[in-house]
Amino acid sequence: MSADTNSETPVLIVGAGMVGLSLAVELGSRDVPCIIISDGPTTAEHPQGNSLNSRTMEHYRRLGLSKEIRAAGLPTDHASDVVYATRFAGWELARLPMPSTAEKLSDPAQTAQTPEPIHRANFFYIEPILRARIDALPSVDVRFGHRLVSYEQNAEGVAAIVERVADGVVLKIACDWMIGCDGARSTVRQALGIGYAGKGGEDETFMRGRMLSTYVDAPALADIMNFPPGWHYWTINEDDRASVATLDAKGKYVVLTRMPPDEDETTVDAAAAFLRTVGQDIPVEVLSVKSWMAGLALVADRYQEGRVLMAGDSVHLFTPTGGFGMNTGVDDAANLGWKLAAVVHGWAPPALLDTYEAERRPIGIRNTSMSHQFASAVAGLEIPPNLEDDTPAGAAERERIGAHLATFTEEFRSLGIQLGARYDESNLIVGDGTAAPADSPFEYVPSAVPGGRAPHIWLGPDDALFDRFGAHFTLLRLSENSPDAGALTDAAQARNIPHEVVDIAETQVRDAYGANLVLLRPDHHIAWRGNEMPDNPDRLWTRVTGA
Repeated sequence: MSADTNSETPVLIVGAGMVGLSLAVELGSRDVPCIIISDGPTTAEHPQGNSLNSRTMEHYRRLGLSKEIRAAGLPTDHASDVVYATRFAGWELARLPMPSTAEKLSDPAQTAQTPEPIHRANFFYIEPILRARIDALPSVDVRFGHRLVSYEQNAEGVAAIVERVADGVVLKIACDWMIGCDGARSTVRQALGIGYAGKGGEDETFMRGRMLSTYVDAPALADIMNFPPGWHYWTINEDDRASVATLDAKGKYVVLTRMPPDEDETTVDAAAAFLRTVGQDIPVEVLSVKSWMAGLALVADRYQEGRVLMAGDSVHLFTPTGGFGMNTGVDDAANLGWKLAAVVHGWAPPALLDTYEAERRPIGIRNTSMSHQFASAVAGLEIPPNLEDDTPAGAAERERIGAHLATFTEEFRSLGIQLGARYDESNLIVGDGTAAPADSPFEYVPSAVPGGRAPHIWLGPDDALFDRFGAHFTLLRLSENSPDAGALTDAAQARNIPHEVVDIAETQVRDAYGANLVLLRPDHHIAWRGNEMPDNPDRLWTRVTGA
């Protein structure tokens, strides 16, 4: 880290969680100079979310990180079933069978619609991987132990006052653009006076109100379970409910329980809360605790003001049910990353950044709404008092509750949420009059209608069409009869727009994409398609770059 107390950079990222780190990798991979700051001393040390969905993994594949990320977390052959039980030493109520990572990657059905099936790994295992990549990117300056104090902006840029936490030294950072990735209590957002709208904050019941997250080491838990192991457990009984996720298959877990009234993380007996989910006294070490608010479905009124933009929890807050929060934030970063690069490198105007909110805010509303529905389903479950009785009546209640819980499968799939985000109304998308598939949170229908994610196709063993796409704009020529791309590439070169032309003359690809020519954005959404070159290629580039 430089000792200089005055710095200048095109982009300042405030917050180095999953979203901020992902944005820094996006920018660094495009040679955009940036500084990323975080008030913490290092990456997260308390477990957070546990699922990297298919779209997130596709972004990390594009950035060359997916293989390393898949090696983090649970062993590849570990069960990833979701298990509902009264307690760990009690009765299993329902089980949602889920394939292990190894099974997913080797099963053609699991990779038919994406080369990157969902991956189960806690984010605090992933952040160091992102940090290591950032350290290898010369254009990125990462500064942990620094907090944003205040900032001012004008038409020319942003002036940020930053404090070094260790010694109180004040630094001044001048930047062209500042991005707030600093979470629910975002200093960046609050300084702008931007509020949230939506649902949440009611202290009502489990997964709707004040919650406690506890990181425990309890190797003996595996020995007393009355059922085969899984990945994610929900314990349900008259005393309490809990969500427990396996972290390393060696005894470490993250436990989500309701915070007792009139207590907080400094007074609560977290070990006792965990042991209530077990139903038997076993050795347990509490490694850390953290309080949080569940049942939220909130989206910021704006994602941008002038030269300040925001992403991740700074602009949308989720309950963990569904696992949508961080993944929506990484998709924010993918959208914003290429646009910032275009503006900083000068091949697109600042007006391109105005499309970020227009494209991403509707997705934030869509995804928070579905997450809230899942949370309500869990919170609204009524527990009969005899659920744990070793009687015929108790057994009947367990069977009834179990049958209901077995219907909760979509919370853990939701492929439509993962892959179905579309930007049909964006000014950057050139529609062709074809209707897109109906939006469904559960079902994903591959489509090459402009606005959506480019469909995945296997061209051969371990040969994904996805991997042929370039890092910037990509023009796919999908037929031997495709017209020459010279006019379009000449127009791009005149504007210094980075692009590649990829020839793939395979019938299955042409049939799936429905045109001879398809123009992909750097985030792999389809910007335009047609059978012939556009009459005015320069006008097309003007449209898709916001010029």
